[in-house]
Amino acid sequence: MEILNKKERRNSFLLFLLMLIITLGTLMLGLFFNNKLPWKENAILRKENKQVQYELNYQVRFSQELKILNKAIDSLDKSTDGYFFIEKSINSDLVDLRRRIPKDSLKNHKLYDDMVLNYKRLLDAKSIVKRVESSKKEIDKLNETIQDYEKDIEELERALELSKRLNRN
Repeated sequence: MEILNKKERRNSFLLFLLMLIITLGTLMLGLFFNNKLPWKENAILRKENKQVQYELNYQVRFSQELKILNKAIDSLDKSTDGYFFIEKSINSDLVDLRRRIPKDSLKNHKLYDDMVLNYKRLLDAKSIVKRVESSKKEIDKLNETIQDYEKDIEELERALELSKRLNRN
């Protein structure tokens, strides 16, 4: 006894196998992309994380250097003799700090550059204030000298007036 619908059964079986292969292929493809895409995404996230870590580390170093510069700028007010030496030293430190700012690896390069420029402006303002203070002291001394000379002139005028009166008599 032979099967009557042998050809139809074989076609149905092949169709079943084809559908099974397509279904399993779709599942495997989904699993592949599910696992493959997060690896790429993780690689991108790792790269961004390194960038953020680098920038945070640079911010810490930059702020420490700014604290040192703050102390040096504050010491300008207390110094009398070595003012210009300290000022030149701070200027060279600012130039070095500005030169060491990475140009391409920081997102906010302009921020760091502006901070250095603001410290330079602060240093220039302190220098101007120091010169104005020394000028003010010199002006005060000259005013005192003028007052002394005016007193001397008044005394000399009195003496001259007195000698004129005595010569008349």
